[in-house]
Amino acid sequence: MFKSGARRVFTVTAIVLASAVVQLVGPSAAHAANPQCDGTGLIIRPDDYGGTHSAWIPGYRSSNFNCWLLRGSHNSGVGQLQRALNYNFRYFDGWVMLSEDNDFGPNTEAGLRFAQRWWHDHLDATIKIDGGYGSQTRNIMCWPAMNSGNCTHY
Repeated sequence: MFKSGARRVFTVTAIVLASAVVQLVGPSAAHAANPQCDGTGLIIRPDDYGGTHSAWIPGYRSSNFNCWLLRGSHNSGVGQLQRALNYNFRYFDGWVMLSEDNDFGPNTEAGLRFAQRWWHDHLDATIKIDGGYGSQTRNIMCWPAMNSGNCTHY
């Protein structure tokens, strides 16, 4: 009897601890509704002269742009985020150029927090400064255009 009771206590404890770990390292509730970006997709937007701008941005299965990236992500979407952050902030005091290595590590997180803080303070006070990539960052970022020296918004 004691063995089976002890086993139950052990099993329940293991499940509770596993749930706590998932809560600590898993995506936030806002991110959980959308998939993690697994690469990039192409957006095409009209310009003011009857032409278009094209840009690669993080995406899920190349056509769903409602996705997220967090520290630990590693794919071409991270590389496009790094490229866009460098493009947008390269001349700002305090900006440290990111390696465009497709790896969302501590430097990419710090760079994204830098950008989010700037956007929060200068453009939109509702921007969250959380170091994660999601729809707010996607929408405010100016993505380097492939076919011009400009950038385009989502």
